[in-house]
Amino acid sequence: MSTEDAVDKSAPTEQRLHGNLGVVAISFMIIAGAAPLTVVGGPMALGLAIGNGAGLPTAYLATLVVLLLFVIGFTAMTPFVRSAGAFYAYVRAGLGRVAGIGTGYAALLSYVCIYIGLYVLFGTGLGALVERVDGPNLPWWLLAAGGLAAVSFLGYRNIELSGKVLGVLLVAEVAIVLVLDARIVAHGGGPEGLSHGFTSLTTVLSGAPGVALLFAVLSFIGIEAAVVFRDEARDPVRTIRRATILSVAAIGSFYAFTCWAMISAVGDTRVVGTAAAGSEDVLPALAMQYLGRAGADLVAILFVTSIFAASLTFHNVIARYLFALSSQGHLPRALSVTHPTHGSPHIGSIATALGIVVSVGSAVLIGLDPIAQLYTWTAALGSVGYVVLLVVTCMAVLKFFRRPTENTSVARTLVAPSLGLAGLLAILVMMVLNLDLLTGDNRTVSVAIVVSLGCAYALGLVIGRRVVDSGLRE
Repeated sequence: MSTEDAVDKSAPTEQRLHGNLGVVAISFMIIAGAAPLTVVGGPMALGLAIGNGAGLPTAYLATLVVLLLFVIGFTAMTPFVRSAGAFYAYVRAGLGRVAGIGTGYAALLSYVCIYIGLYVLFGTGLGALVERVDGPNLPWWLLAAGGLAAVSFLGYRNIELSGKVLGVLLVAEVAIVLVLDARIVAHGGGPEGLSHGFTSLTTVLSGAPGVALLFAVLSFIGIEAAVVFRDEARDPVRTIRRATILSVAAIGSFYAFTCWAMISAVGDTRVVGTAAAGSEDVLPALAMQYLGRAGADLVAILFVTSIFAASLTFHNVIARYLFALSSQGHLPRALSVTHPTHGSPHIGSIATALGIVVSVGSAVLIGLDPIAQLYTWTAALGSVGYVVLLVVTCMAVLKFFRRPTENTSVARTLVAPSLGLAGLLAILVMMVLNLDLLTGDNRTVSVAIVVSLGCAYALGLVIGRRVVDSGLRE
């Protein structure tokens, strides 16, 4: 194992992250990053409209199985990779320095794009909420700037404060959806009763099951976030493993059940037409029908706080990626300094906020449409990049455990990651084949996504060679 991956116990306090996060706190961060309520009102509704309709719950269950196989192998490496660099550190340990650096840059690019997309959703969502209560019509970017300021303040401070805020927001958004689900089930569903579509192979394979699986995968983005907080975990090995597996299982089950409940409320034969007529109206309409005006208003509010919670998670993740890469000399060293009181990567947090301001500000100045262009393009790049990261990391796990290792099982180090890799490769192929769907049928953007990710990995090759040439040996 590389000395780069080991924790330097002699490192000065100001260069080490600090925290006391437990399984529950880290699980909240992972699930909050997935933005459950936002998924229900967005990707899930789109999956119903242009995916396989009443068969969509099966896509969530299939994705859950694939990702559980991935995290079983992924977390098996946790005792051996003692760096908080997440994908970067794991790929470096399994496939070498060059692949690790390239993965780090690709991860940074993907997460920044996802964060930009969340920033857009927050601004536009908050704008719609303000107009709902007859408030002023303010620019979306101005409203989003307020959210960014709040996120940056929390990201600057100790991670435990973020954990507490995320815990409150997450419990609220999950609770309202479960109440909606319970009301639907208690009423026996809608006019067609409780859905049975997911039990029919014909229904599951109807429409575009590949597209359905695509939207299901997008709903899980952020599942590896636990390892980013390794240095701030109470018991890194046990906490990360349990939090990751618990989060994936919980969120996958939540999605599948909620999707089934929504289909039941609308009807197996009517759900595609209803969602296609206005996917963004599915959740608000069901909330109004089953929870009344007060419930619908609460869902609208929690939809915005759900985006805020996801933004906070990704802000913290990006700041820690900057910290990890800079601490190894792959980014300016100034980013590897931690706050003397909060133990947080405060410089990385500031850099993250500035990066978002510059990126979004440039998009606003050149006149990009916030949803049709800025959100769609950045979300597409972030999503594809994320699945590529999962594939490469799975390969790293298999390579790392190619040699026998004590206290590990073949099931965890070979069988699970091999099956997970097969599933992820199938998902990646479907994403590439349907890339134009993610980019709004813009072939230029589709090509740019592939080129951008390729350049990120190529940069890893260049930097890796530079490190060798400068004599910075492991």
